Amino acid sequence: DYVPATRSLRKRAASSSTSTFAKRFTHPVVLSLKAAPTTVDFSPASPHDLCVASSLQVDIFSLRSNSVYRTLTRFKDVVCCAAYRQDGKVLAAADEVGTAQLFDLGSRAVMRTFKGHSGAVHALRFSADGSRLFTGGDDATVNVWDISGEQLLCCAKGHTDFVRTVRTSDASPHVLISGSYDHTVKLWDVSSARPIMTIQHADPVEDIALLRGGGVLAVANGNRITFCDLLSGGRVLHTTAAHSKTITTLHADASH
Repeated sequence: DYVPATRSLRKRAASSSTSTFAKRFTHPVVLSLKAAPTTVDFSPASPHDLCVASSLQVDIFSLRSNSVYRTLTRFKDVVCCAAYRQDGKVLAAADEVGTAQLFDLGSRAVMRTFKGHSGAVHALRFSADGSRLFTGGDDATVNVWDISGEQLLCCAKGHTDFVRTVRTSDASPHVLISGSYDHTVKLWDVSSARPIMTIQHADPVEDIALLRGGGVLAVANGNRITFCDLLSGGRVLHTTAAHSKTITTLHADASH
């Protein structure tokens, strides 16, 4: 009788990390929108409010009051994406006509406007120091913008289809990562817009996420998530396919 008891204890210990993670979630709060949401982003700064883009607006949602406390409506077409600056005080958002705007969340005023894409912009991200904005568009290009001067620094050309995601790395601030419907992930030298690595995938790339440390990249392509080792030239470490349909969004838990 002693041996089975030991095995039972080991099984419970193996599943303890999963149980602890699941207990962090509580009953959902439902937010009604005017149209289907196109993007959701959490503020990096406490209290970690979130923005939700849908139709011609971006709603700012408070996690303390569980309600919308600010709405941005200065758009001419459907908002495709939005992202917070590291301090949570400025929000960037882009639309179907290819225009990206920066908003002061305190006053809702438009601080900067960037026009340089010939198609919709579905991906944008601030640099770690907040001095630059990176945008990826349906014109298959990735643009690097100087925020203070409100001007285009360089245009990275190399993708052959829609760019759907861009990411930066805290470990390598001079490197920008983009994913496209051409089935590739590209790493760019920000200073020269030169591709320094290309990783081929089986399906169109919808989203990417850097895991803690910045050495491993998770890539959503089709119904799979592929984990690539950037330190060894993009070598595939593991692929998992737990979904029956296309995975459109990835987010890495900072504690893992």
